[in-house]
Amino acid sequence: MQNVLKSKLKRGEVTFGVTLGIGSSEVSEALGNLGLDHIMFDMQHTSLDTETVQTMIQAISYSQSVPMVRVISNDLGLINRALDIGAHAVIVPLVNSREDAEKAVRASKYTPEGIRSYGPRRPQLRDPDYAETANAEVMIIPQVETELALQNLEDIVTTKGIDAVTVGPNDLSMSLGVFRQFESPKFLKAVEKVVSTCRAHNVFPGLLAPAGPVETSIQQGFKMIQLGGDLGLLAENVARILKNAKSKVDAARRD
Repeated sequence: MQNVLKSKLKRGEVTFGVTLGIGSSEVSEALGNLGLDHIMFDMQHTSLDTETVQTMIQAISYSQSVPMVRVISNDLGLINRALDIGAHAVIVPLVNSREDAEKAVRASKYTPEGIRSYGPRRPQLRDPDYAETANAEVMIIPQVETELALQNLEDIVTTKGIDAVTVGPNDLSMSLGVFRQFESPKFLKAVEKVVSTCRAHNVFPGLLAPAGPVETSIQQGFKMIQLGGDLGLLAENVARILKNAKSKVDAARRD
């Protein structure tokens, strides 16, 4: 197994992705053709089930987009299943301590580094050496989304086996009492702490959802940036196209 996303991050590249919750392989296939660095399949806040996510991951198998799965919770069975259907990275919500981070790592790695059960149903179809390389290549990415996680940030980031962390801006800002106020000094201070702590320990900082202009996120130092979710992007773009179409009708009437 070779994790292309991990290689890009090690080279210092800024990477971009989207979050999918619409359960259609056509959606993931179409987006996989655009050149996104990663696509996150969100099983936490959508109705996506395992079978659907597997089909959607299969649809991007020949693209360069790396499949990431956000699991429902920090659970051995859920993490094992996400990896066995082809995820190259697991995003684990509500990691608030070193103990939480260690639990996620153990669930994601084969012995002797972890307790992942052997059964890589899909990965081994195309990679007979998967078991020998998975521990080094699979990415375990805790979400930093609470004030408690910020307090324990160094413990989380320095946990052996953690490759990256990702900020959940909506939940983190809510926890800090400044919900969606992404220009709030309190939120900006938290972001600066995450990025600087990651940089100090050679861990990659990610942003799970837009938190202001993308150029701001790049300047802040994030290396894995989600550009938005499929449903929101669809609605925003249709609204823009519709507004433009209606403006043409109004212009024609004035003529």
